[in-house]
Amino acid sequence: MDFNKMIEYMQEMGFYDFVLPWLLFLCILYVILLKAPFLQDSEVDKKRVSILISAVLSFFIVNFPIKGMSFGLYLTGLFGEVGMYIVGGLVVIIMLGEFGITMPDLGSKKTIGWLILFAIFVLYLYGGFGGVSIVEEETASFLFVIVILIAAMYFIAN
Repeated sequence: MDFNKMIEYMQEMGFYDFVLPWLLFLCILYVILLKAPFLQDSEVDKKRVSILISAVLSFFIVNFPIKGMSFGLYLTGLFGEVGMYIVGGLVVIIMLGEFGITMPDLGSKKTIGWLILFAIFVLYLYGGFGGVSIVEEETASFLFVIVILIAAMYFIAN
């Protein structure tokens, strides 16, 4: 069995719609309840009470529909989008490092000006202003790579 088939079987069994969201909330609620002040001074076994309350609440959370879809589908979309922003942030950090921009440099007016100019260029190139694209996607990608390479060579040379 290949990996894609295994993922497909897990999807059919409801692994992503039920099991993973349930485990996620079980863990989060368990840790929160372990630190809860109302269980600190009591004579009950706080680990057993916390796991029981966490399990029950996790079942209720997973059963709650959001915008007409299952909670697992919502989490899949949410984590996918958050992952894209994290990767985008890492790319920005790598690019800043490639151009020799350090964290103290980010506050200078010269650096901010270059970053704003670069952001305007990228938005304009990819049709960010009003959704009007003046160049094809392939041409825009090619020009973007060329600008990055020229900027990298400029900063390496200086």
